Amino acid sequence: MSDRYSKGRWKLGGMLLAGSAALAISGSSVVASAQGARCLTIDEIASAPFPYDLVAAPQGGAVAWIYNERGARNIWITEPGATGKYIARRLTNYTADDGIDINGLSWAGNGKTLFYTRGGNAGGQEAVNPMSLPSGPKAGDIWFVSVDGGRPIRVGEGQGASPSPRSDIVVFLRRNQPFWIDDSHPGKPVQLFYDWGQVSDLSWSPDGTRLAFVSNRSHHSIIGVYDFPTKTIRWLSPGIDKDREPVWSPDGQQIAFLRLPSDSGDRQYVSDREGYPWEIWVANSKTGEGRRIWQANRGVGSRFRELFNSSNSLFWTAGNRLVFPWEVTGWVRLYSLPFSGGMPSLLTPGQSEIFGAELNRTRTQLVYSSNQGDIDRRHIWQLATEGGSPHQLTTSQGVEDFPVITADDHVFGLRGEARSPMRPVMVVGKQMVDLAPSMMPPNFPSAGLVEPQLITFEAADGRVVHGQLFVPKGRKSKGPALLFFHGGPTNRQAFASWDPFETHTHLYEANQYLANHGYIVLSVNYRGGAGYGFEFREPPTFGAGGSNELNDIIGAANYIISRSDIDPERLGIWGGSYGGRMTSLALASAPQYFAAGVDYAGISNWVKMPGFFAPDEAAAKTAFESSPMAHMRSWRAPVLLMHGDADTNVPIEQTTDLATALRDKGVAVDYLMIPDEVHFLLRHKSWNVISDATRGYFDRQLKPSGSCRIGL
Repeated sequence: MSDRYSKGRWKLGGMLLAGSAALAISGSSVVASAQGARCLTIDEIASAPFPYDLVAAPQGGAVAWIYNERGARNIWITEPGATGKYIARRLTNYTADDGIDINGLSWAGNGKTLFYTRGGNAGGQEAVNPMSLPSGPKAGDIWFVSVDGGRPIRVGEGQGASPSPRSDIVVFLRRNQPFWIDDSHPGKPVQLFYDWGQVSDLSWSPDGTRLAFVSNRSHHSIIGVYDFPTKTIRWLSPGIDKDREPVWSPDGQQIAFLRLPSDSGDRQYVSDREGYPWEIWVANSKTGEGRRIWQANRGVGSRFRELFNSSNSLFWTAGNRLVFPWEVTGWVRLYSLPFSGGMPSLLTPGQSEIFGAELNRTRTQLVYSSNQGDIDRRHIWQLATEGGSPHQLTTSQGVEDFPVITADDHVFGLRGEARSPMRPVMVVGKQMVDLAPSMMPPNFPSAGLVEPQLITFEAADGRVVHGQLFVPKGRKSKGPALLFFHGGPTNRQAFASWDPFETHTHLYEANQYLANHGYIVLSVNYRGGAGYGFEFREPPTFGAGGSNELNDIIGAANYIISRSDIDPERLGIWGGSYGGRMTSLALASAPQYFAAGVDYAGISNWVKMPGFFAPDEAAAKTAFESSPMAHMRSWRAPVLLMHGDADTNVPIEQTTDLATALRDKGVAVDYLMIPDEVHFLLRHKSWNVISDATRGYFDRQLKPSGSCRIGL
């Protein structure tokens, strides 16, 4: 095929599409397939709002969250009414798909006001301009809104508002320095103190008179305590390592924190199996004197594994015990330790993992999400912090995650199933009650979606790998198939349902869309991903250390082409971020399987990735040889490359260098470049364009029989 890199162009919604007419974006029309089934648009499948940042009020039973309503982010609240029934309502009324994110939702201490960050990227820290406005990029601003109604009020530039439990002031960060405003009568923000490092991890004392924080220095971090009455800072046993996550004792006299070795995080993009063991310290909050009360074992579990779906990974209970995650058995489980030291006790048995947890206000109950007994899903559990067995609160064929517990001990979470999008729910006995059922679009096409099958297969080296198989309804003859690989991967796992991680929800919607249009799709939970234990997540030659995950690509390809309903000559592959890297790795290193690929923001050359460090020449050589760029000679399938050019996670250079190498080799390349978009696309429209372009490209390359042909 000829090189189509520089041929036809279309301008659409700020996105530059180049290549063949296969990239034409579908409209809102619905067409009947040759099989008579109704074909859906991605706009229909992606029409439900996505909930996130579920937070419980410090008093009473109210819960707030953020809804992404087709790109317009808004704050919602539910609270018990006069009859005790919970009533949900919207507090803000933003309407545009303008790429303005909302995050960092937090309650004032009196439960009457909600603070949040609006705008920017990466929690509001990065200035962005996804609408390509002439005014240029902007970082996030601090806003607040009353639960009693009224217009939201802007405080000023900043991120991560942390209200005092006394409801007198709010501290937030601006360019990594702390500022404050009066909680009741906000005026011009004032800098609280100046720090040589970059401030993070704000944590209030129970009485609201002191504020613990982390000062991130060049190669280490230390924890300080700012005293409001005396306007002084006390450092807690400062050292040369990375101190983080300060947590106060119930009486405010002590602070526990994690001490990770100074090389933690240095081994990016490779297996990080063990190192100098991490520690738990406790310090006197007034004198700063501290001591190590516990140290992890050497070997497995010596590297700290945080709870990625939690704001905290260390909890101080009412009985003066510390609860924390540890991976010593090869599984992320919760342990309990007296604050005075000793041997930790296991709280969550079983070969399973913990993903997020929250302590109740009295510090006596912990709710958490886990895949215990159901390794391909997640459910909500509860345990008493001073002893007793964990109790499973939810069970379903879907996923429940991000649990919170209110001041009156009611449990809430986020829930999604195969054909029902994520939504906030209240756990009532063994039931889950939707908080805002009216937000589900009245014509949402649940009936037109498929129930993905949970499957396992053997990788090329014999390892058992899990996945989800999307089989089109009415599929009776051989047709095309696609392999899909998610991003991350070390803190991510794909599900046979809508996902609590927003990016994965968009990718799940894309796979439902592809299945609806005639493709069998195998979504692979490959090595390096979460949910299946330490040995699965940290194989010795992972990523830039040897591309061990290529075995999973080959195993998935062999599984799918062995099916009687698959035409092995029409197998495609696609994915985003690390999944884009898996796509290019497959096309370069296992070209015999694939007829076409789609790579969104993938990694083509480890050596050029931000943060990559090779300790010696041999490691640098291995990293390059583990990159798709090292295997251009064998690449022959056409590919669609997609990227946002404001991406700071995976710079667009990874795509432009790959495209240049493919053009030089004569491989057919199409591309879709999105000006001013970031890695985790900020606009709803951007996600729909990505999905449409993927389906359109595969339609042209793989020609599924009976699929929709929706034109401009």
